[in-house]
Formats: sequence, C-alpha cells, structure tokens
Amino acid sequence: MLLVVVALGFFIVHWHEKQELAKYPIRGVSLNQTNGYIDFESLKSDGISFVYLKATQGATFTDDSFQSNFARSQGSQLPVGVYHYFSFSSSPKAQFKNFVRAVQDNTGSLPICLTIQYYGTYGENNLRWQTVRRNVAHLSQLIQGYYKRPIVISATYSIINHLHIQATAKRQIWPTDAQLGKPNGDATFIQVTQKQDFKMDKQVIFLPMAVYNGGKASWHRYLN
Repeated sequence: MLLVVVALGFFIVHWHEKQELAKYPIRGVSLNQTNGYIDFESLKSDGISFVYLKATQGATFTDDSFQSNFARSQGSQLPVGVYHYFSFSSSPKAQFKNFVRAVQDNTGSLPICLTIQYYGTYGENNLRWQTVRRNVAHLSQLIQGYYKRPIVISATYSIINHLHIQATAKRQIWPTDAQLGKPNGDATFIQVTQKQDFKMDKQVIFLPMAVYNGGKASWHRYLN
C-alpha cells in the first residue's frame, strides 16, 4: 500500500509539473564543452526554440566548444545567445577582455547573459556585496557599451536581490530558482531544470533547460 501511495504521489507531482510547463511553449537549453557534440537540428526538432552557449568564465577560461557550437548553430536558424560565467575574484576589465577575445562578434541575436552562481568558497555570507554589485555593474556596462546589446542576469532571486537589480529592457533577469506558474512578471527567462532529457542519435542526453516567460506571440515580438 505504501508503494502505491508513493507511486501515486510521484505521478501527481510529475503530472502537475507537465501541466505547468505546458504554459510555456518557448523552451531553450544551455550548452558548454561538457555536453560534447550537439546536433542543433535535432534540438529544434525536439521542440527547442533557443540556445545559449557558454563562451567564457572569469578572466582566462574559454569554453573549448564555443566556436564550433556557434558555427554549427547558425545552420539551424535557432535564436542563439552567449553567456559568461562571472568570477568573484577577477576584475571586470579582465573578464571583459576575456569575453571579447573569445566571442569577437559572435554574440548571436539574444541578450548577452551573465551567469552568477556561488562556487568554491564563495557563498552568500562571505561575499562583500557592495564590491560584487559594483563589479557586476561595471562588467555589464563594459559589455553593453561595446556590443550595444541588452544584458540578462542569470542567478537565484537571492543573488538578484543582493545585487539590487531591477528588470528593464537593457538589464533583464533570468531567475534560476523561480517556480513555473507563479508570478514572475519581472523575468525574461526562467530556469526549469539542470537535467532535461533529450533523445539525440539514439542516445539520451541531459541539458539545462529554461523557458521564455511568455507565449509565442510575445516571443516573436521579443525577437523583433
């Protein structure tokens, strides 16, 4: 009986998640060098509407697959964006130079993303948030000034609040811990999961999946 109750509970939760996800028809994935070779046409056929590619991290790291992923993504005609993984220990200027050196003009058509996550020994309670706010703002200004493009900040709501970021057309937000179906009116994208399964070349791969916070008509207006 206990097994039946557990199975029924799992089914109900899974069904509810699918019902909520169905409200967000525009779905995308994030890719980096750990994902190996990705067939962008297969992603498109699997219902993916946009892709974000990791370009750089901090002041020195460059994703080994960025250039090849970007080149191959162009044939699929999927809207593409690029993202930089923010470093708490590197200067904004050094991170900006690393980003420009790796990306050059291959920024795609979506807002440039700054991914901000805790890592290593860096956590909420040991960061100097005034310094972090200043560095994030400086890096955003450098990238926006150079590429004349909007920025989208991908982070938890807690980090977004610590950074005092307000959503605007030029400074958008991508919460990584928002709940689907809840009021997220200030979000452009919403992270759904870090491991969504996709069938590709008779294999199953797992990729981080996000959704656009709106419908198809709104998405077309957003792209234009």
